[in-house]
Amino acid sequence: MAKQRKIIVYIATSADGYIARRDGTVDWLNRPRTVGDYGMGAFFKKIDTILWGSKTYGVGLEMNAGDLSMYGSKTRNYVFTHHPPKSAPPGVQFVN
Repeated sequence: MAKQRKIIVYIATSADGYIARRDGTVDWLNRPRTVGDYGMGAFFKKIDTILWGSKTYGVGLEMNAGDLSMYGSKTRNYVFTHHPPKSAPPGVQFVN
C-alpha cells in the first residue's frame, strides 16, 4: 500500500471570510513586512505541492517580483487556468 500523504489547506482569508475584495483585488495581503515571517518559512519547507488558481498565481508573482523561490526549489506548482501559456517556469505546470 502506498504511503498516504498529509494534506494541508492554507488559504489567506480576511476576517469576513473572503479571499478577495468585491472588485477581485487582494491588496489587503500586501501589508508592510515584519521582522519575522510568522513561521511561514518553516511551513513552506514542509510542503511539496501547491495548487494555484491563475489569478492567485499572478498576484503571487507580482507581490514577489516574479520570484516564488520562497516556496522551495523542489515544490511542484500546479496552476489551474483556461489559458495556459506556451511555456512554464521550472517547477510550474499549467493545468487546463
